[in-house]
Amino acid sequence: MLALNSEAMGCWSARCRAYSTGIKTISYHSQIFRYARNGHIHKARRVFDKMLHRTTTSWNSIIAGYFQNSQPNEARQLFDLMPERNIVSWNNLVSGYVKNKMLEEAREVFDSMPERNVVSWTAMVRGYVQEGRLAEARELFDEMPKKNVISWTTMINGYAQNQKVDVARKLFEVMPNKNEVSWTAMIMGYSRCGRMQEASELFSAMPVKPVGTCNGMIIGYGQNGDVTKARETFDNMKTRDGWTWSAMIKAYERNGFELEALHMFYLMQHEGIQPNFPALISILSVCGTLASICHGRQIHAELIKSHFDNNVFVSSVLLTMYVKCGDLVKARLVFDRFDLKDVVMWNSIITGYAQHGLADEALDYFHQMVAAGIAPDDVTFVGVLTACSYSGKVKEGRWIFESMKKKYQVEPGLEHCACMVDLLGRAGAFREAMDLIHDMPVEADAIVWGSLLGACKIHMNIDLAEVAVKKLIEFEPKNYGHYVLLSNIYASKGRWRDVAEVRKKMKARKVSKSPGCSWIEVEKKVHMFTGGDSESHPDYALIMRMLEKLNGKLGEAGYHPDGSFSLHDLDEEDKAQSVGHHSEKLAVAFGLLKVPAGMPIRVMKNLRVCGDCHSAIKLISKITGRDIILRDANRFHHFKEGLCSCKDYW
Repeated sequence: MLALNSEAMGCWSARCRAYSTGIKTISYHSQIFRYARNGHIHKARRVFDKMLHRTTTSWNSIIAGYFQNSQPNEARQLFDLMPERNIVSWNNLVSGYVKNKMLEEAREVFDSMPERNVVSWTAMVRGYVQEGRLAEARELFDEMPKKNVISWTTMINGYAQNQKVDVARKLFEVMPNKNEVSWTAMIMGYSRCGRMQEASELFSAMPVKPVGTCNGMIIGYGQNGDVTKARETFDNMKTRDGWTWSAMIKAYERNGFELEALHMFYLMQHEGIQPNFPALISILSVCGTLASICHGRQIHAELIKSHFDNNVFVSSVLLTMYVKCGDLVKARLVFDRFDLKDVVMWNSIITGYAQHGLADEALDYFHQMVAAGIAPDDVTFVGVLTACSYSGKVKEGRWIFESMKKKYQVEPGLEHCACMVDLLGRAGAFREAMDLIHDMPVEADAIVWGSLLGACKIHMNIDLAEVAVKKLIEFEPKNYGHYVLLSNIYASKGRWRDVAEVRKKMKARKVSKSPGCSWIEVEKKVHMFTGGDSESHPDYALIMRMLEKLNGKLGEAGYHPDGSFSLHDLDEEDKAQSVGHHSEKLAVAFGLLKVPAGMPIRVMKNLRVCGDCHSAIKLISKITGRDIILRDANRFHHFKEGLCSCKDYW
């Protein structure tokens, strides 16, 4: 009896030791997995080396860890040392090579495997698909003895992502058990190709529409310019997540519906949905476009709370937003807080100062950038040349343009040539500008000829303006801006018969001029004004009284409306009335009524500010003692005490 009890006790003790060893082994596996996943592969290896009893699972875990940490050679060395291997070990090796984009090595292992299962085949097919080698992927897919849902979906997704949707559709039609992923892959494939009708038909036929697929449809409609359908999809969803709201905001933002995007963002917050990273970036872009600095500051605070502001990409978007809102002080603060700035951040600050006409500062940042060892790119040179153009720095502009290729190995493109034509044209060097156009390695495009036309307007060079417009009409026959600029030049010379002829051509070609539109943000609300057509504004009567008051004071200061900026053959009184109600003047008048004293009045315009409004707003800043910041289609104008930052060189 005693002997039996001793034997029983011995068995029990052995079982306990085995159980304890098993627990330790599981713990070791967990540590290896955790360390490897967090990038501490050396710690994972230390745990593996301490193990007294290594199982095949232990070996598989550490090998997968090396592959996960981009150390395929170490993984292979361990694989070769394994005392025993199973199918998981071999699949591990194939998948690891695939993850590290080593397809030839993966295929070599695949071909030498003692046995394969559906995981082996799918891993290899996925590897070829990810590298765009669809022919090889399809060959393997067709050879597969058994196919599961994942292998079918991988192949369909591969064709769809590479815009071979017709081939993908054929596979999709014969797929035995379609799942949500395969439906979504097909729908997004059509969407990427701009075939939204087919995407919509497939979406309607989908038996169950998960949130992710609905989000994909919103993105697809947004990318293809159909905001109405995107909103219909959004409104019909019973369940929405943060990505749904983000997709809808992006659809509005990318299609020029900034106010709707802003409204959607605040509706999202009202619903208690925490905005995600893409939503915040989209709204920052909207704030920049609308110059909505109040909303922009609020989003900035959100980014700080979410710790997104430490991201260099986010900081670049923030910087751009503050630049577009006319707040260079805040833009500079965002820029300065980053020690390791990338080329995008440098470009943002250089372009920002250029748009504000501060060429010396833009050039100074350019030289700092080069001194910091950051290589300037084509965007950098557009910014620097623009700065020179807006300030008349012809000598500096010539040097930078010539040094692009010689010193910085950046080939001048059409945009750089357009900047130089603008620079030379503004300075009145039309012969040199024309020589540059003729000597360009490629044919001048609409941007180049448009730059020349703008310079012709400044110097009232009618002959060259007619040449530029003729070229521009070849490129953009329906762009009203070219006709209007020529019409303005004729109008300034009193050549009303020529103005009428331009209008006749516009009518025959069905070209219509978009109305001038200006807007201003007051108490987090954006107010829009259209020249001569703002009676619907609730404060219209007050705005008119403010304009009358301003006109009286302007007259006393010696201001007379410049009728040459009216495009109609009107008498002088009617011309004065026309320019007096330009949208930027209405917005400034509203700003004087509503923006508290001591705060700058920030106005945005969709077109270039006219000369008469520029002269009037300069005087308004002196009469009222208010700082006025006007952002037009080209640049910023900072009006203060009767002067403008552009120094009348615009």
